[in-house]
Amino acid sequence: MQKKPFYYLASTPALIVSGILTAAVCLVMNLWLIPAIEGSTGGIRCFDMNFGYSYETAKLFLERLSDEGRRIYLTRQLPLDFFYPVAYTAFFMGLTARLKKKADAFLILPAALMALDVIENVCTIVMLKTASLSAALAGFASAVTVGKTLLMYAEFAVLIVLAVLYFKNKKAKKE
Repeated sequence: MQKKPFYYLASTPALIVSGILTAAVCLVMNLWLIPAIEGSTGGIRCFDMNFGYSYETAKLFLERLSDEGRRIYLTRQLPLDFFYPVAYTAFFMGLTARLKKKADAFLILPAALMALDVIENVCTIVMLKTASLSAALAGFASAVTVGKTLLMYAEFAVLIVLAVLYFKNKKAKKE
């Protein structure tokens, strides 16, 4: 029997570790770092917490972002946000490989999601460090954020469908 792609990520210990890391990073970012950053802007949402944003919104966010907020974003939030896609991609790929015997095509989705998340983070760094924000950069970054968000929704939908089919097939084999 041929081993599944990314079979090592489908092992129970790997799924537990990647799941815990994903949840822990998500909690730290959403309960501590993002509120601190957004609080320093008077409540304007961080770039990747929106389903897209305009040049004007990005510019206003950067104008209102305090020095402390910028420091938190660059030295705490973004380093974690570069690790986060690695953790959730390992979890998604492992879970997909566990639920589906031939998961090759389904593994493209979390890989593409990770790529967009990394590109989004690079755009955020450039926007945080640039002296004058361009409409082109804000537009590109916003489009990447929208794409990432749509891929995340698609990934959850695929995992739900795979889980339903997995348990349905498992139940049918018992009968």
